[in-house]
Amino acid sequence: MRAQILDDIRRRCQERGLDAYLAYTPSNVHYTSGFQSYFLSEWPWRMLGTVLVLVPADPALEPAMIISDFEAEQARRVSGIADVRPFRVWVELRSAADLQVGAGPDADVPRPAQFSEDEQDAMLRSALADRGLLDARIGTDMRYVLQDTVRRIAGFAPDVDLVDMTEDVYELRSIKHDFEIEALRRATELSEAGMTFAASSAQPGMTALDMRHRYALGVIQAAMGTDRYAGFSDHWVLPAVGATTAIGVDSERGIGLVPGDLIKFDCGTTVDGYRGDGGRTFSFREIRPAAQRLYRVLLEAHELARERLTPGRPVREVFAAAESHIQLNGFPRFTRGHYGHSVGLDTFHEEPPFLSRTEERLIQPGMVFAVETPAYSSDTGAVMIEDLVVITATGHEVLHQLPHELVVVP
Repeated sequence: MRAQILDDIRRRCQERGLDAYLAYTPSNVHYTSGFQSYFLSEWPWRMLGTVLVLVPADPALEPAMIISDFEAEQARRVSGIADVRPFRVWVELRSAADLQVGAGPDADVPRPAQFSEDEQDAMLRSALADRGLLDARIGTDMRYVLQDTVRRIAGFAPDVDLVDMTEDVYELRSIKHDFEIEALRRATELSEAGMTFAASSAQPGMTALDMRHRYALGVIQAAMGTDRYAGFSDHWVLPAVGATTAIGVDSERGIGLVPGDLIKFDCGTTVDGYRGDGGRTFSFREIRPAAQRLYRVLLEAHELARERLTPGRPVREVFAAAESHIQLNGFPRFTRGHYGHSVGLDTFHEEPPFLSRTEERLIQPGMVFAVETPAYSSDTGAVMIEDLVVITATGHEVLHQLPHELVVVP
């Protein structure tokens, strides 16, 4: 699975005149290696730069990974990268039997309070030196690289020229392989289970926070007891009830559901590191006319947007179809920055390309878009209609299976 990804990265480096690519972000470390570092994924703002994957442009030179000794063996096993260079962290890793043996040659070498930057730097420098890359042009995720990392590399490899490849790798990631689409398919199934469970259990007085908890319960119940969802790791949800349209747990407490209130879900789950996105809206016990009118126009716009998700069409045409329909059918002041986006490995699920008015690139087979026509209205309530859509050779496939219509519950 990973061989084609590495070949694509090598090819892009060669096209850019670069000697190697250094994966830096949690998403791109996972993308290039297949290994999802727990430290880097769970605490990225603290651990950026502590897990790196070096991919030389020359296929005769093998990749290397720099990672803590706590995760090194697992990383070697999962990634298949033979050259894994560990640095020490604070955790004692020796067996109880070894700890009872008398003092050895390393007995007086204390572990660092957290991790040793000097050891990290030495591991990266040695990986570069062994591949003749100490004076190389190296692409990396420069938009997200810490200033401290740049400073340290300049100190131990002053002739290395770091070049931004942020957009290059996003472009490569926008075309999904079959295993990536399968992960997003399973993530979508779990998300729909969460929405279905939460909406079907709605009761008078329930708040958006109650919907959040029920969504989580529905996802977890669906994930338990089946190997199909063994790669499930987490979920996210932005619920809304009635006139509550703000985002965040602090905004999710209110007077609670009354008949006619909309229940909105914008949500996803993560399976094998791939984070889905989608949403539906339900109406509690009855539908108010104003909500019905807004919803009908948004659904029509959504259908028009989906129709244009075909290979060879400019992305901007999807945006134009959705926005013009909404504005010409009763809501002339409605506007959004985009009507969808790619998805994949980022913890913030919106990845480029975006279904925006300025996106000129063409839709290609293998792209996966979250196409959405939402509204955050304080009088009718929030609306979300969102599908994950896979672009095929002849058209597209919608991964979400729940009805698009405004369903009355319970």
